[in-house]
Formats: sequence, structure tokens, C-alpha cells
Amino acid sequence: MESLLRAAEQVFADVGYEHATTNVIAARASVSPGTLYQFYPNKEALAEGLALRYAQELERLHSTVFEDIGPEVPLAELIDVTIDPFLDFHRRAPAFEALFLAAAVSPGLSGRIDVLHDTVASRIEAILRRQSRHANHLQLRRAAETAVGIVRGLMPLITALRGSKRMRAIRELKTVLVRYLEPILTSGQK
Repeated sequence: MESLLRAAEQVFADVGYEHATTNVIAARASVSPGTLYQFYPNKEALAEGLALRYAQELERLHSTVFEDIGPEVPLAELIDVTIDPFLDFHRRAPAFEALFLAAAVSPGLSGRIDVLHDTVASRIEAILRRQSRHANHLQLRRAAETAVGIVRGLMPLITALRGSKRMRAIRELKTVLVRYLEPILTSGQK
């Protein structure tokens, strides 16, 4: 069953959800379509199984990534410890974007992911508040939402890259975040 989900993940990542077929997935898993159907009745069931795994992993990430970040952590390190686990998740979950952008999963599962994405800005805002007692609440909220938007916008690009190009894009993302957030966090300090 795990080999079927891995094959589905590869096919969804390679050709997208819409163009994936159970025949191609079965071939990628080196099983007959009949064997695939014993475990998953259709492409939607495969997508749902894979998306459930992604949702569970993201929930675990959210429960650990934002903990234990104190105000003494330098901004560049703060960005590293919050961004790196999500970059790693997207690297290990190549079909995530294909499944959730194509709305190929159930509304309930999609809702779980939406809730996680919505709470990220709140958690980032709380971290930024600990980093700067001088910035006002609205300013920090906007900064958190903007930072999340920057990461979400660049994540598909970074995920598609390999090797030195990927590392360069990650450095650029982190540089953008530091340069954007630093003046906000230091404004008003004496």
C-alpha cells in the first residue's frame, strides 16, 4: 500500500492531479491496475490518502516549529528555524501543491490545511511581538501576513529547484525576509 502512495505522489508531482491516471500510477508502482484497485478504488482515494499523510505531517510541524523561540534569538536564526522545516516538508512532499491547488482532496482535509495556513500568520506575529516590544500590533500583524505571503509565493519555485540553484533561492528568500522584517523589529528602539 505504501508503494502505491509513493507512486501516486511521484505521478501527481510529475504530471499534476488532473493528468494522472490509475494506470500510470499502477505502472509506476510496478503492479497491475487490478492490484491498485484492491487498495484504492480510484485516483481520488489515492489523492485523499496522500493528502491525509501530508496534513498529519504539517500538523506535527506546526506543533513543534513555533515553540521555544525566545526574544534573544537573532532574526536570521529565527528565520532559519521557522523556514527550514517547511522547506524540508515541501521537498519531501512533492505532490502537496498539485493536490491542494487542484482541490483534489475532500473539503474536510482541505479545511485542515487552510486552518494551519491561517494560524501561521498568528504564530509568526506572536514570535515577532516577542522580538520587538516597540512595533505596534497592527504593524506586526501586517508584517507576519506579508512574510507568510512571501514564503508561500516562493515555495513552489524553490521546491522545483535542485542543487545549487535551490540553495541560492533559499538564501534569497531568507535575505528578503531579514531585510523586510529587520526595520520593523528595530523601529522605535533607542
